[in-house]
Amino acid sequence: MAVRRLLCRGSSASKKPFSEFCVTPSMYGLAMKDVLGLTFVPEGLLLSELDFEKNIENKNPNSPAQFLQDYKNYTKCLKYLNDLNKKSFSISCIDDDYPSSIQMLKWMQDELMVSPSSYLLNDIRQTKSKSVIFKLFADFSGAVNALIRFVLSFMVFPPEKANLYQTNKALCLRGLCLEILHCLCIQCESVAQNLSEYESIFETLLNLIQFSQTSLPASQLLECLFLSCKKPVNFLHIPNLGKLVESFNDFQLGNFCRILTVTLSDLDFYAQTSSLYAQHKEKKKKNLFSKRDENQNAVLNMPGILSRLVQLVCAKPYVPQFPRSFSSFAVSEVNHWLQWIELNLENEVIHTSEMNESTNFVGGISRSSTSGEAAFSFQSSLAISSEMTIRAHGAYVLGLLLVGKHRKEVQQKLAELCLIPKLSDLFDHFTWECGRSSSRLHNSGHFGGCDCNPGIALKTQVMRLVHSFCDHSEYKHVMLSWSECSELFHSNSNDDLPKNVKKSLMCVGSKGLLSKIVDVLKKEPKNSSFRFWFSRAIESFLRDCATSHEQDFLIRRNLLHHLFENLLSVGRGPKEVIQSSFDLLAELVKFNYSAIRHLDKPLRSEEKWQTLLAIINRNLVDSNMFLRSMILSREHLRESCDKDIIDYVENHSHLLLYFGRFQTRLSYLKRLISIISVENLTQESVSCLNTSLIILITAHRNGQLSDYLQAMKPSSCLVSTESDEFPFQGLLENFRELLLFWKEHYLHKDKDCYSLEKSSRIVFKEWEDLVSLLLKEDSSNAHTLLFHMKTSVSYRSR
Repeated sequence: MAVRRLLCRGSSASKKPFSEFCVTPSMYGLAMKDVLGLTFVPEGLLLSELDFEKNIENKNPNSPAQFLQDYKNYTKCLKYLNDLNKKSFSISCIDDDYPSSIQMLKWMQDELMVSPSSYLLNDIRQTKSKSVIFKLFADFSGAVNALIRFVLSFMVFPPEKANLYQTNKALCLRGLCLEILHCLCIQCESVAQNLSEYESIFETLLNLIQFSQTSLPASQLLECLFLSCKKPVNFLHIPNLGKLVESFNDFQLGNFCRILTVTLSDLDFYAQTSSLYAQHKEKKKKNLFSKRDENQNAVLNMPGILSRLVQLVCAKPYVPQFPRSFSSFAVSEVNHWLQWIELNLENEVIHTSEMNESTNFVGGISRSSTSGEAAFSFQSSLAISSEMTIRAHGAYVLGLLLVGKHRKEVQQKLAELCLIPKLSDLFDHFTWECGRSSSRLHNSGHFGGCDCNPGIALKTQVMRLVHSFCDHSEYKHVMLSWSECSELFHSNSNDDLPKNVKKSLMCVGSKGLLSKIVDVLKKEPKNSSFRFWFSRAIESFLRDCATSHEQDFLIRRNLLHHLFENLLSVGRGPKEVIQSSFDLLAELVKFNYSAIRHLDKPLRSEEKWQTLLAIINRNLVDSNMFLRSMILSREHLRESCDKDIIDYVENHSHLLLYFGRFQTRLSYLKRLISIISVENLTQESVSCLNTSLIILITAHRNGQLSDYLQAMKPSSCLVSTESDEFPFQGLLENFRELLLFWKEHYLHKDKDCYSLEKSSRIVFKEWEDLVSLLLKEDSSNAHTLLFHMKTSVSYRSR
């Protein structure tokens, strides 16, 4: 009786050990005998028609005929769950009743899953009907438990014994159960949250990734459960994970990467808190950095993992490969994708022969056939989509490892594995046309306005990976070909090149990956979302410690002119395009005399000058890095030993003269501080605070710090807050709170301190000293905020 209660218990317990879902090996004999005679409590779950009607009366009941059909389906599904429950501990039942079991799960899958095409075709009747059935079963934990119990059956044994019971037929049935559970989890958050509390389920599902029948659905379900966890999952607590991953083939490794995208990142655990201040408190409370770092350590210690991930992302051949002739009649990435599928319909017919043998079943890719009780068809379009998705996950995982605690080591290993030359080769196979056409259907599961597909996801992650590799990297020059490297360093001798530049690690051919990205960027439509990722990748190559040779290398490829003209033409275009363009432009001209002269030339036109100022003022958060670049460049070039440069900076440069004026800087300083506060500060807008500090650092150097602070004192300078009690506060008060947060944020983040120092050429000690001076509790010092605040209005004191 104890085992009976154990197996029939619902999922409402607060702390749920694995034993509540599945018996231990020592109890297996008793459990097997008990369970085979156990009814799946239909008396407790089965509702009368009257109770059924009461249950759904507030859930948009359908017509009487539809109501009866719903009730019939409801009782039928419970009967199937009861039958499935009996099979949980009987391998003979699985083998003997395999055709009927498949038919049963097919029907359940169809009834509990809303087809994506229903959304695309606006079939409201179908979605409402199935949502009623789904809601009823989601409300009963016993129905979910029956599926979980079957998935976990026999997995309680040690691996060497459990695998004896992993027959192809049993794995095929488990794959279908996992697909149903995945559907339930993504449509009902409570189901995922309840299941995620059983920690040992994670270990069992990870083990199922090694089988083709369960690999994809197990990884999809694990992804849902990890996202629903109330605390980070630690990989170090999962025994033999390294050996398991080592046994994975590429398909299984790619599915494992789906899980790593969650467990190696800390963002998902405070996704609801957008402000940096809230995130900072959440991180300290949950200690998320340590969990993420521990998981990254566990992954990096897996033998050959980086080499396998590189091979996964860059594997050849790449499909779909689009013929050049497509460009003449297709205008969008989606069209390319769909046309490729259309051209392969004959192959689809060949591969969709009925799969009566369970050995050919691939979970998540094989779909029910219209004929045959146990027949499935292999969906080549789903297989191709899965391949693209797997590559994208692999690229994302590499990117996460590149921004982790072991960034430098990972950069070195990936450079030695020739990641960039391989990505350069893969880049040649991509088609980048990114228009939008309404003449074709969109991807399964996506709405009509969506212009994405697995190919776009892969390209996006590849560009993100390039950005992460180049960021603070000593190996960024592998982005060049050997001939380009010789051009950059004006040398054909290895002896004159940086120590990390080796011909064997660089891109092959006349153009490296960097030049290829520049070429594609110049051809991309002005509002294309890809422009953001192209610009980010190029910017990461230049960021922090770019030399004038590197800037000039890109200027010779007409990048500066292109960026400027595109900014003027994009006007009120997408925010991310404007921001990435300004950021790249800022890095391209910073500290570079000849680059600023190039940019000054078109600004002799008053129309273009006013257009540029209007875009800057309209998008101050997005353009503040360009503003910072101008201020830093002017201060740097004024210290030049070349009198001609000093004369140009102080008397002739349109840009540097404007951004060097006291009133111009004061105006931007007030605006930058007024549009941010501690409550709304984000990773994006924190740069406005740093730009404000650069204005004051240069002012302090020039003996003007007190003048700026005095001009910020008037009570007319107000900042809105998110407080109901104090909706406004003074500008200096707001600035003080921002500086207090700045100290807490930056003094504990070595990478960000390094980045500030390298990108500004201002030692971090000077940053720190200025912030300390401004916050000093000395009301007699005109260089402190307190001196100017004592006579200004405090809106919190009212």
